[in-house]
Amino acid sequence: MTKPSSLGAGWTDDDTEALFANIGRYFMIFQWIEGVLDKILLLAWGHENWISSQSKLANMTNQKKIDAVKSVILTSSDFSRVHTRPEWLSHFNAVIDRLHSERFRRNKITHSQYLSEFVEAGVAPYISNRRRSAGYAVFDQDQLNEEFQTSLIREVSQLGMDVNFVYVQLIHDYQAVPSSP
Repeated sequence: MTKPSSLGAGWTDDDTEALFANIGRYFMIFQWIEGVLDKILLLAWGHENWISSQSKLANMTNQKKIDAVKSVILTSSDFSRVHTRPEWLSHFNAVIDRLHSERFRRNKITHSQYLSEFVEAGVAPYISNRRRSAGYAVFDQDQLNEEFQTSLIREVSQLGMDVNFVYVQLIHDYQAVPSSP
């Protein structure tokens, strides 16, 4: 992660460059995670269906991919061995919940306004988001300081590792016979 150059001395051009680099990193990691979801679905749908699977994936939103991964893993007999491990299923469901949370954060980062009017005065920019929720207008802001950036990259990176661990486990359990008790 690119570290802002100043610690408490006011926002600088180097800090802005670090912010741009970290936002780019965030999006690259997020897209890599989506690619792992694609791999899980391709595995589940079968290699023999690769061409039609590519078409399906191209027409799916991130939300639909997450939901499809959850559905296929929890219902397909090809993954019956993971169904015998309640602790793994609990972890898997927690990862699915985190994927949905990250999807919301990605949308917020993508569709927000970036307010940098006070950068010249040494103040970190803000991300400002207005949206509708349950019929009400919701407005929130976050300052894009070093703490925000560090947390952003750390959390999406951890999610990426966790999704990849799920994928590796699914490769090992694909069409495997469940163990006898």
